[in-house]
Amino acid sequence: MKGYAMLKIGESGWNSLEAQAGFSMHSGGMLAGWKFSNFKDGVFSEFFHVNDADGNLALLPDNINTVDACMLSDMVPTGFHGVELADVQFGDVVLVIGIGPVGLMSVAGANLRGASRIIAVGTRPVCVEAAKGYGATDFISYKNGPIDEQVMKMTDGKGVDKVIIAGGGVETFSPAVKCLKPGGKIGNVNYLGSGENIDIPLNKVS
Repeated sequence: MKGYAMLKIGESGWNSLEAQAGFSMHSGGMLAGWKFSNFKDGVFSEFFHVNDADGNLALLPDNINTVDACMLSDMVPTGFHGVELADVQFGDVVLVIGIGPVGLMSVAGANLRGASRIIAVGTRPVCVEAAKGYGATDFISYKNGPIDEQVMKMTDGKGVDKVIIAGGGVETFSPAVKCLKPGGKIGNVNYLGSGENIDIPLNKVS
């Protein structure tokens, strides 16, 4: 596959209604677009048949090597897709939960879209430094208490316009909702492999 990179979020049949609606990872059913990950063997062989190659492959410029392309075909589009799902707009205050490789790309994507403030949740020093370079303006450690309480304090009780979830488990949705402004949006690109339910709290006015 020299000269080409597989696009992780595009492992789908691009003629499906789901893909045409912008949710290629759900092509043919919930998470069924991950054909190369879940249904089709042989991805690491010397030659591999790629479905809908015109949509699932991207031509690499000569100055990009295959090692760098691995990052471009996985972390970058996933993180950017979180920004798209959250519909980050110019001037938004954005919370990115989790600043591993995908979360870092969410920070970069939110910055590219013109977010005025990007609050990142993470504790690893190397990730914090990288997030600063990509545009994060503030940082929260989940070790210092509930995420939503810290966010509300940092924003003088106003909350954030958009949340991108790129880490944590099903329990992450509750604080994400609690610190979201009315009309705000959440973009989740975190894989939730365990648990039966997601906790969406009912915020009551006391």
